[in-house]
Amino acid sequence: MTVTPAVEEEEKKEEKPKEKFKFSFDYFNESRLGIFALVVGAIIAVAAFFPSLPAFVKGIGAIVVILWGADSVRKTARYGLGTGVPSIGVLAVGFGLVGATTGMAIGSEIYHYYGSIGILGVLAGVAFMAVVGYVSGVLANSERFIGMKIPGLERGMAELAMAGTLAIILECSIVAGSWYIGDILSPIKGYNITPVAFIAVMFILAGFGMLQPYNSCLGADERRGRTLLMAIEIGGINCIILGAVATMSLGAVQGVPLLVLGAIVWVVFYRAYMKACMEESYAAVGTGLIKTLGG
Repeated sequence: MTVTPAVEEEEKKEEKPKEKFKFSFDYFNESRLGIFALVVGAIIAVAAFFPSLPAFVKGIGAIVVILWGADSVRKTARYGLGTGVPSIGVLAVGFGLVGATTGMAIGSEIYHYYGSIGILGVLAGVAFMAVVGYVSGVLANSERFIGMKIPGLERGMAELAMAGTLAIILECSIVAGSWYIGDILSPIKGYNITPVAFIAVMFILAGFGMLQPYNSCLGADERRGRTLLMAIEIGGINCIILGAVATMSLGAVQGVPLLVLGAIVWVVFYRAYMKACMEESYAAVGTGLIKTLGG
């Protein structure tokens, strides 16, 4: 009997389709993004005391801390807060108003006695609100009080308080040229209003940037990279509006570069966000209200 050798058939390996690029924040995970935003935001917030610091640099700092705040909202609210998504974003900026006012007042007062080194006092507001935010998280999770039992709520509340404080400090310095309390309370040259008149606008811009990304993207297929694209996009809108205000209060030299920065950021990241939504969704149906982007 003859035995024929087995013929090995070469299996055709199917080439895997190339995966489309997805904008992600894999390197900047929640912890790294928090550290990066805190360091960058704190440095720019301290330097924002000096009117010579360009407004667009402050705008970059504002985008970074708003991005951090949006990530913290996502991290905290994904456990099922429901309507708490916008609420916790508003709470973050509410913390921010208290912390920014405290920090700017302390920093300005210490500056009178110790000179330039005193401007570090503005960070006292950030530290103070970090403690307040953490304690709020502890009380919210405690069964003796609210008993929400949300994992990591203490850290999330502390981060949101710090991000909100830095955002308001930077926005105030953009409008007034400095966070020095005397400049904040002085009338804008040529107008019978003070920078404080825009505090509601600052509140809405910072709060919207932190709460809206996860509020609009939450769901079973929510992806962190796509959600944070919207946070950067709203940061660009923030810069556009504050750039227009800064042009009025400080002049075109300060305001126009910030406005241009905001427009570029908004266009680039709006397009990136829309493309990500269309590529990752099962189907996309246009309403005609927004022009469908091409591939």
